Amino acid sequence: MKNLMHTKIKYISIIIGLLGIIPFGLPLIEKYGLINFFEIKPINFTIWYGITILSFLSGVYWGVSINALNKNNSNLSYLLPALSIIPFSFAIVTVIVSSYLNIIFLVIGFLLCQILDENLFSHKFYFNWYIRLRRFLTVVVVTLMIYYYIVFSNV
Repeated sequence: MKNLMHTKIKYISIIIGLLGIIPFGLPLIEKYGLINFFEIKPINFTIWYGITILSFLSGVYWGVSINALNKNNSNLSYLLPALSIIPFSFAIVTVIVSSYLNIIFLVIGFLLCQILDENLFSHKFYFNWYIRLRRFLTVVVVTLMIYYYIVFSNV
């Protein structure tokens, strides 16, 4: 029964993760004229969505840190609550900075999250499928955000 629950959680998480890429693709869809009915610019929506995701990742790390404290007493377990603040800090800076420079802070925030994820994976905090999903999502999101920075900062 436990294995069945793990399988269901795995596939639901993968589906939600992949669907979560859609808002990052909205500026591409608008740029190529496929849709043009948004009240706000899709790039602004994407930036705010990225801010929300970085804040969400802080919550994930906070949850991992609480679980880690219960399971073992490694130095990383005690450091994780402090590290969980990093993505949220980049999200706050992204709100404060303007003129598409905020995209750079999102990229740095997502890359720092990936570094933290890789570290957590090496300490056996994550499943194999989860780190593969995170790697894929990070590559797609960071690539899109760098592209948006190049396109929109030169306008």
